[in-house]
Amino acid sequence: MASITDICNAAISHCGTRSKISAIDEGSTEANACLTHFALVRDATLRAFDWNFARLTAQLGELANPPARWRHKYALPTDCLRLRRLNDVLLLALPETFCEVAADRDSTGAFVTVLLTQAAPVAAIYTARVADPLRWDAGFVDAMTWALAARICFELTGRDDRVRTLTQLWQATLQNAGAEMANEGSGFNRLYLPSSLQARGFVPEVAV
Repeated sequence: MASITDICNAAISHCGTRSKISAIDEGSTEANACLTHFALVRDATLRAFDWNFARLTAQLGELANPPARWRHKYALPTDCLRLRRLNDVLLLALPETFCEVAADRDSTGAFVTVLLTQAAPVAAIYTARVADPLRWDAGFVDAMTWALAARICFELTGRDDRVRTLTQLWQATLQNAGAEMANEGSGFNRLYLPSSLQARGFVPEVAV
């Protein structure tokens, strides 16, 4: 699997330079550029798709005093980069999963991110901040190299034409990687049934 250094060197290579780094914190011009943008690129790429290696499910803990327009308020996990589903249903697919991600303050006055919804209880399926590159899918790593290259290219080369090309290659690579990831699953919601089928007593067959 690719290391952070491998990803940075691939990105530098995409920029069209022959430089290499031995570590992202070595202090060279190339390493400093990578260090500046690496975490930003990682989080943005994670948010872009429902990557299976970063997909977690958590039962949310309810908080007191939701705003008047919502019945319930929940604490989102601290590693949540993007909420994907509630109770295995896509957001806004059904009235009972209408929700709002908002800011609130904890008992110390610090800002926290909360989920406001009419549903109870709530299990959230979300994309987590996965910082370990050994956990990343190969397609995600490939997209990371192009995204990082697009971010650092002008700083390293001053070539805005190369930046435009890298941006196009990054978008194409990201779309392909996301599509491949999506094709690894059999469906987003295996247990939900429309009320019309529930009324008829239909029971879904779930593979074991």
